[in-house]
Amino acid sequence: MSWAIYAMRGPGGVRRLDDIPDGYAPPSVGTTESVLDQVRELAPGVDASNRSWLVLKSDDYDVEMSIGKSVEVRDITFYLNDGPRSIPLVMEISSKLGVTAYDTESGNFLTEESRPPVPPPLTEEELKANKPKWWKFGRS
Repeated sequence: MSWAIYAMRGPGGVRRLDDIPDGYAPPSVGTTESVLDQVRELAPGVDASNRSWLVLKSDDYDVEMSIGKSVEVRDITFYLNDGPRSIPLVMEISSKLGVTAYDTESGNFLTEESRPPVPPPLTEEELKANKPKWWKFGRS
């Protein structure tokens, strides 16, 4: 199960997603190329074959990044495919880009102690059929 982390340059002092004012438009983080260059410094093996969807994989992390299709990047969504193991990389990238990363599950800003959401319990039908839905366990 992927864990979504949303990052942007928010208004000063905002520690929760719920505290961001309605209609707030985050300032630019930089161009797609400048963001990619900074990510490459921390994750040299980044797959940028699709400029709007970056894939960062190693023995230490498994992250996908959505940076949008515009010339200017205004926000980023990180998808952590291996849970908390990828938090250090996401925090390093966020710091380098000058953005605040927020856990979309709790709404709080991301910390080393943050943890992914707990998958929903299996339904009685799934238990009987012994066929849990694929999204309850993530990728194989």
